[in-house]
Amino acid sequence: AVASGHFRKYHFVKDKKSWFDAQSYCRENHTDLATIESQEETEKLNISAGFTDAWIGLYYDEENWQWSNGDNVSYYNWTSSLNCTSVDSNGEWVDSDCHDNKHFMCYNETSERYILIEQLKTWYEAQQYCREHHTDLVSVKNEDENNKIKQKANGKPVWIGLFNNPWKWSDGGDNYTLQNWSEKQPDIHKGKDKCVVIQNKSNKLTLNDDPCSTAYPFFCYDGKEPCSNKTWEEAVEYCRSNHTDLVSIESEQELQRVYREANEASSSHVWLGLLQSCTFGFWYWVDGAQSCYDNWAPEPRCQSGCNQCGVMTARNGSKWTEKPCTERFNFICYNGKLIGFVF
Repeated sequence: AVASGHFRKYHFVKDKKSWFDAQSYCRENHTDLATIESQEETEKLNISAGFTDAWIGLYYDEENWQWSNGDNVSYYNWTSSLNCTSVDSNGEWVDSDCHDNKHFMCYNETSERYILIEQLKTWYEAQQYCREHHTDLVSVKNEDENNKIKQKANGKPVWIGLFNNPWKWSDGGDNYTLQNWSEKQPDIHKGKDKCVVIQNKSNKLTLNDDPCSTAYPFFCYDGKEPCSNKTWEEAVEYCRSNHTDLVSIESEQELQRVYREANEASSSHVWLGLLQSCTFGFWYWVDGAQSCYDNWAPEPRCQSGCNQCGVMTARNGSKWTEKPCTERFNFICYNGKLIGFVF
């Protein structure tokens, strides 16, 4: 589905400036200093900043706290009184002297979901760029999305997220229904043509498979994709390929963060990184996390032998239970130490 509303992309600037100079720089080159209105935006910003002390757009104007872009302050994440705010190495806000020189965070705001990047890159370079600066290479999974891309396509071949044979999407989606291949396409030969470009010809989008090493412009997208269901093993493979791993939970605080993400799921449960040992019968986190914390539902477990994996209820509580690993649910990945996305 095509997302609506505005998307914020954060940009970490390595140069060190005072808060005022940072504000001027952001307004000249982006939209403004970073504004944060939710825990989700805090986590996005921390990923962008790499846990480095950096200015954000919050300041004190002698009467109250305000955001540089004029938004009302409705969300706080203080550790602690000085007049400007930075994000410290723990991801928490610290009030600082506005004249201190620090790194800083700008943001760009756009209502556009699909972004055409005119730089020429190979398919894998384009994929890396989209994941670093946006969400991923674009997926075109229905007629509505097809029309959105067609409006932006300029007649030249442009990389999209479709690759490999059998075909699949870069963002992990498995809904491949496109049939508008050009004549005599796909024509995979000698194992070279495994990535797909899209081209607007006579107001009709057509697909061609090309060597992934060819350099083309490309489409990125912003925002979350609709949730998809996978088996537990498929979820682990996807998370390790695109993020860090399937999520583990080591504290009540992490439980609540994961549960907030789980509320967005389209399935009744979401996979966690919990696996039952066939040999010894105990449960463990597949990313190696070691914690005594648990939130198991009271019903008996380990009645079914092997091939049981851990899930969390997506709504009406955050209890864990077991399901056969071959069942299909949404799942939660994480990046570094931060909870990532629901799929």
